[in-house]
Amino acid sequence: MPSLAIQIPDDLSQFVSASVQSGAYHDADEFFVSMLTSFKEQTESPLTEEENAKLATLRADIQHAVDQADRGEVIHGFNMASFLAERHREHAARQTA
Repeated sequence: MPSLAIQIPDDLSQFVSASVQSGAYHDADEFFVSMLTSFKEQTESPLTEEENAKLATLRADIQHAVDQADRGEVIHGFNMASFLAERHREHAARQTA
């Protein structure tokens, strides 16, 4: 297999080392081969029309929410944890009813 020498910033080098030390990869070579293989698959396998449509819808929804927040149309004092806890209680009550 041919070799290729590259230079990467210190923070990325530390990330590669940590990934190898975690046991996720045998060595840096395996890390880079895995990353490049994933990137190659993503670039060579474009999204289907259905996936592109879903992505476009998600992007539009996100932009709508960002626009609302930019206009100040947000709920102040909203607590997501409390909201979810209440939804879970309601769901549990319906399950036991």
